This record gives sequence, structure tokens and C-alpha cells, in this order.
Amino acid sequence: MYVGEFLLWFGSAIKAETRKKLKMGYTSGDMTLKEVQKNYTQESVSNNPRPIGPYYAYNDRYLEIRGGMFENFRGILSWISLLIFLIPCFSGYLGLNTLLKLYNHERDNIISGIFSITFHSIIVILLTYLCIRYFRYIYRFELFTIRHIRVRFNRVTRQVYIQRPKYCGGTVVFKWEHIMPANFGETGSDMGGTNVVNLFTFHPYKTGFPVAQSVGIGKNTYNPQDYKDEWEFIRRYMEHGPENLPKPRLSTHLPMPFHGFEGHIKPMIHALKNAPTAWVYLLLVPVFLILLPFYTVGYFISECLCWQPRWSKIIRQAGQMGKPIPKETTLADYPPNIQQALLDSRLQWCVRDEKTGKFVDYGNS
Repeated sequence: MYVGEFLLWFGSAIKAETRKKLKMGYTSGDMTLKEVQKNYTQESVSNNPRPIGPYYAYNDRYLEIRGGMFENFRGILSWISLLIFLIPCFSGYLGLNTLLKLYNHERDNIISGIFSITFHSIIVILLTYLCIRYFRYIYRFELFTIRHIRVRFNRVTRQVYIQRPKYCGGTVVFKWEHIMPANFGETGSDMGGTNVVNLFTFHPYKTGFPVAQSVGIGKNTYNPQDYKDEWEFIRRYMEHGPENLPKPRLSTHLPMPFHGFEGHIKPMIHALKNAPTAWVYLLLVPVFLILLPFYTVGYFISECLCWQPRWSKIIRQAGQMGKPIPKETTLADYPPNIQQALLDSRLQWCVRDEKTGKFVDYGNS
């Protein structure tokens, strides 16, 4: 589910006139100069580096991990979308069935048959148009889109590649040194009990891009130490190589029925463990027994109806001897209307000097 990624990109790339129509203001996301100047790739935050994953690739040149902020909710929107799609399909079936009966002379009332065919045809055409024209902005979060967001850390080029759908900002390239952990340390707090993924930010102070870009990686967790352990695993891989690090178990890009099971069962187990009374506990058990297969099957359907695109050739070959280094993402990589929207949003990413209390002019104003 790419709702989180879409909202982050939408909040930065929305046109000024659209923002006014929606009565959306510009919210300040200013940080201190100390926070944005720090190189987070040099500081160890854990003595127990662990590859929690899921990982898709791991070698001497790069590692690749799944991205996505709300994977644990994936499946709900798939069921809703499929139910909506069933309406024109069922209506089309009824209209075709009536047509065949008239053709085979199995129906006596021709006028009512023609009316039925006309009615169902209108329903099919109208709903198909609405799904293609408008509802596609909803179902594309889980259906007929990229199966999984992927994040590749290339230790040879010292770059981070993020593969996202175009409506979430598309594929971007940033320097490894510009990455900033958002769940702990200088830029965040220990987010225990929140069941979110490990979130990283590329701030415009470092990248030169007008707005910040963020990406969540790995699995959702209630344990704040998991964020530090996995970040430490990635940090040591990028800084020192795969030696002396545990080798992660690799996952497949292909859809599998069990992929959605773990992400959905963990919050259910957490809710059961934290049930205030035995009565609540007993009530939650049958609910979860119904919801778990519902979510898991929906997740699998979503995977089956999506695809996993290849990286561009230059990213696939990045780090190989004699191959070019991918260009970092800049404002010029986007269409003119998106460029203007990003420039309009740049003032949201102010940097404050904690010593003077004044905003720092770093070319983003």
C-alpha cells in the first residue's frame, strides 16, 4: 500500500492553485543546523547489527531491501477494489446472458430484453469509465502497480536508489552520506510501540533538492531497538563491507501466499498481549481468526495483480568496472509543472541555527 509515499509526495508536489482549492497551508518542517549538518553514516548506534529484512539482494556491490510504509495494511484496499470491479462485471454478465437468450429465442418478451441489455450496457460503460478515469487514483495504491518499493544501497558508488511508482515521486538517486535516520537519534525519537517501519530522510540541506524525500524500509516493529539494529547492519555494510556481518535470508519478488501473514499477525498478537481484560481478549480472538485470512488473501491478490519492474540499466550496472555512476536526482528530472510545485513547497524545509535562533539561508529560500 503506497498511501504514505503518495501523501508525502503529494504534500510537496501539489500545485499552488490546487493547494488553495483544498485549503491546504504550508506546514513548517524546520530542523536545527546541528541535525542537518551531522553525517549519520559515521556513528554506530548498536552493537548488534541485524538484517531483519526482507532483503532481495546481498553481495559485495549492493544490498537491496523492501520499502513501503504501510505494507501491514496491504490487502484491505484490494478487496474493496475487487468488489467495486465486480459490479460492472456482474452487470455485463446479466446483459450478455439476456442477449444470448434473445438470440436463441429463449425469451418471449423482446422489449423487456432490449431494455435490460440497454440498462446493463449503460451500467458497464459508466462504471468502467469512472473506474478508469477516477477510481484508478485509489486502486493503484495496491493493484496494477509496482509490487514492492525497493531500496538499493550500493557501497561501490556510495549511493542509495529508491524505486517507487511515478505518482509517489518515481525512482530517485541520492548520496549515501546524505541519509538521515528519522526514528531515532538526532532527527527523531525511539518510536517504541508504534508498529512502523524504519524511516529515513534525505533533507534538502544535504541533497540540494527543494524538498525532503523520505523512504521507509523493512518490516513494521513494536521494538525501537530493531530500528537501530537494522540501520547499524546497513551502515556497517556500506562503510566496511559484508565481512563480519550476518548474511540475510533473501526473499523472492514473486507473489507468495505467506508474505502477508507475518505483517498482519504481529499487530494482532500485540493487541492480544495488551488486552486490558480477559473479556476483551476472548472477544479479540474470534475477530482475528476472521480478519487474518481476509488480510492475508487480500495481500496475495495484490501481489498477483502487480509487477516488479527492473531497475534501469545504469542502476543495474552501477559499481561495475568501467560503468558510469548514476546521476543524482535533481529538480530538472521532473516536468516543469512539478518543478514549480516543488519550488513552492521548499519553504517548508527551513533550517534553524540553534545558537542564534535564526533561519539559515542555504539556497532553499
